[in-house]
Amino acid sequence: MADAGTKLTPQQKIEMARKAIEGTSRGEVSLEGFSEAAVMRGSLMGEVRGRDAVVAALKKMPTMFEEFRQHPHAILADNDHVVALINLKVKSGGKTVEAQQVMVVHTNDQGQVTELWAMIEPEALKQIQSR
Repeated sequence: MADAGTKLTPQQKIEMARKAIEGTSRGEVSLEGFSEAAVMRGSLMGEVRGRDAVVAALKKMPTMFEEFRQHPHAILADNDHVVALINLKVKSGGKTVEAQQVMVVHTNDQGQVTELWAMIEPEALKQIQSR
């Protein structure tokens, strides 16, 4: 995480995002990665507001399934955004669903998430939710 006066480069934000995505698969989510008023909107968790609630929801995600893996396929960034294309693998009820997931993130200058949208392709989402 950068100091309050230091603005992260897009490349630094990409590296932070890659580590965060890989950590989420293990239930490892850092409070420091999110602004206090962070908001997450997603296919699986709905809308969650506030840093503590967002972090708790992300930590819970892997425990909702027998297996939950996110593998970054590509991550793009500019000064205000990070977009991650993710290969998602979820196992539930003995059945495995592989899908594409897209995360769009607004960040502040220090690289903290202020808003996050996480969407899964619709047909795969139906399969995941029916378990």
